[in-house]
Amino acid sequence: MDLTLDTDSGKLNIRVAAWIESQNSLLVSKYVDGIISLPGGRVKFSETTSEAVKREVLEETGEKFYDVELFSVIENFFLEKQSKKDFHEFLFVYKGKIKEKKEYHGIDNDDQDITWESLKVINELKPSIFSELAGFKNKNHIIHLVNTD
Repeated sequence: MDLTLDTDSGKLNIRVAAWIESQNSLLVSKYVDGIISLPGGRVKFSETTSEAVKREVLEETGEKFYDVELFSVIENFFLEKQSKKDFHEFLFVYKGKIKEKKEYHGIDNDDQDITWESLKVINELKPSIFSELAGFKNKNHIIHLVNTD
């Protein structure tokens, strides 16, 4: 069961994302609707965020995510266009590594392509606050950000 809670006021999500960078490229999820984001997804009940990000990367790429460390916690507030619901999301971003390949074929990526893109793609990522993380990638402490899209 995903850690998502529907309320009269909106929806609460607890999610994870993977910041995987190599050779001036970033591993991203490109969705059929044109959205570009980091690989990741919802945390499941009784699962740590570290376990969740490893599971999500494995499901989406077919590869193990290793040397994993917490990079950022983002409080993300947005209105989902389809449902017209207000979302309050806690997003845990982890840095780590993955076996580099040209193509990734996971078990959970029917609506997305996982691909390496130039670091310039950072400015196109959703949520838009991901672009701010680029300036912190060499810091040795956890970054806390608040986003309202």
